[in-house]
Amino acid sequence: MRVGVVCEGPTDFFAIKSFFRHALKNDQIHAEFVPLQPKLDNTNPKGGWGNVLLWLDRNNPEYRIQNYFNGGLFAKPHHKPIFDAILIQLDSDILGNLSFTIRVKNKYDLDVGAPNDAQERANEIRKVIRSAARFDAMTEHDIKLHVIAPAVESTEAWCVAAFTMHALNCELLNGQSLKDAFMSALIESEGRDPSPPYKKINKNQKRRKKFLETHAQGSARVRNGCQQFDQAYRQLKELHLVRRS
Repeated sequence: MRVGVVCEGPTDFFAIKSFFRHALKNDQIHAEFVPLQPKLDNTNPKGGWGNVLLWLDRNNPEYRIQNYFNGGLFAKPHHKPIFDAILIQLDSDILGNLSFTIRVKNKYDLDVGAPNDAQERANEIRKVIRSAARFDAMTEHDIKLHVIAPAVESTEAWCVAAFTMHALNCELLNGQSLKDAFMSALIESEGRDPSPPYKKINKNQKRRKKFLETHAQGSARVRNGCQQFDQAYRQLKELHLVRRS
């Protein structure tokens, strides 16, 4: 199957590609992931939550259905869709950010909260993506082709889950605990001794790619430790099965 990806940044795309592809491979499903946002062939890819929302605004439902899927009622004979699905990712750590809250209220007339519960945080992100992607203007069939993948709190939590050998609910990590857990995993993976606390998460693309190449095989732990990842994975798997039936 072929999946277009709309996500916050390059390191998020690398995580999406690595972990979902490996998880699907475990079910004998070959999957290709293609970056739509940000464009990674650009030397300075435009990332961030604002550009995810902007992409959805600029690529309205009619455009997505006509150009990425089967064209709906206006499909040409034997038209082959470019993608089997579009996966849309946002980190839940943006909840509570004033600029995000104001943007969403002004653009979509949507009130967004900042709950503490991981599932509720994922639900808030889903609510925003549904509004930005205009689910209200699509059929149920076309809605199912859009896979919403909230990362609680960020895709670094997926990396921690893949690296950690014992069972851990990584969606409970946030703030400093997530910084330290991810950076410790990254440093240890590179053969060095971690020394937390860390001031920030390293976003170097080369280091992240290397980490993910090494730990993509931990996708089962990501499914177990990150409920929202597992939910998106199950939707992708279901889409593949429906397409083959």
